[in-house]
Amino acid sequence: MILIADSGSTKTQWVIIDGKDVISDITTKGFNPYYYKEKELETTLYEELHWYVKGKNIEKVYFYGAGCSTKTNCSLVKNALQSMFPDADIVTGHDLYGAALSLFGKNEGIACILGTGSNSCMWDGEKITYNVPSLGYMLGDEGSGTYIGKLMLQKILYGDAGKELIEKFYDYYDLDFEKVLHKIYGSTAPNRFMASISLFVGENIHYEDCRNVVKKAFRDFIDTQLSKYPDYKRKTVSFTGSVAYHYKDILDEVLLENGINTGKVTKTPMQGLIEYYSSLK
Repeated sequence: MILIADSGSTKTQWVIIDGKDVISDITTKGFNPYYYKEKELETTLYEELHWYVKGKNIEKVYFYGAGCSTKTNCSLVKNALQSMFPDADIVTGHDLYGAALSLFGKNEGIACILGTGSNSCMWDGEKITYNVPSLGYMLGDEGSGTYIGKLMLQKILYGDAGKELIEKFYDYYDLDFEKVLHKIYGSTAPNRFMASISLFVGENIHYEDCRNVVKKAFRDFIDTQLSKYPDYKRKTVSFTGSVAYHYKDILDEVLLENGINTGKVTKTPMQGLIEYYSSLK
């Protein structure tokens, strides 16, 4: 049996496959190694996962996660997993690698993540060959849910959105101008609030202001990310992530107007990873 993990900072999806059959599909908390020491990670993994894998003959583990961008962090996660699966062959890697493998397998292209945050890379069918840096929500994350929320907030707070939408926003969150500023500048995690506003935008996408915010977010992603890849208009560009998936019609429209060849758009990388590893002998 093979255990595949797609891990973010808040949640992890684990799928056990046996040949082409999915045996279990499990969701636990996220396991970003930046937030754990090794023993803490071992303990938390055991508490969250042991019950689901008990008695199952796991021969290989493929773990792709946020924070697994350095050898040190990959080793930390691998060691924690090895303590649970001492006889298994364990591979750990960055969530961007998992996304690219999911979207393209052995083919080449540009893989993009558009979820709470954003990222992208050039994939040659085996490895990442180039990555435009992802600068996080303070300096970048163009095209992400956090970025959409930030753009919407600007329109609301500057009074550039329609009056009806502005009133609806303040009622929706039970906030006023001063309270919104406090949630941004008086909070330890303002990005979470900004990301949540993407949900408000989605529920009100029939308003032109909301649709224009999403379009701008995707255009900015093209300008700051995609346009940096050599011959990007000649490459197939595929996307995974909740923002790409839920705003697919707008994403397709913006990509078309920029002459970009669109490939897959998936909600998560997991189905592609299942298909890839199920096909291996």
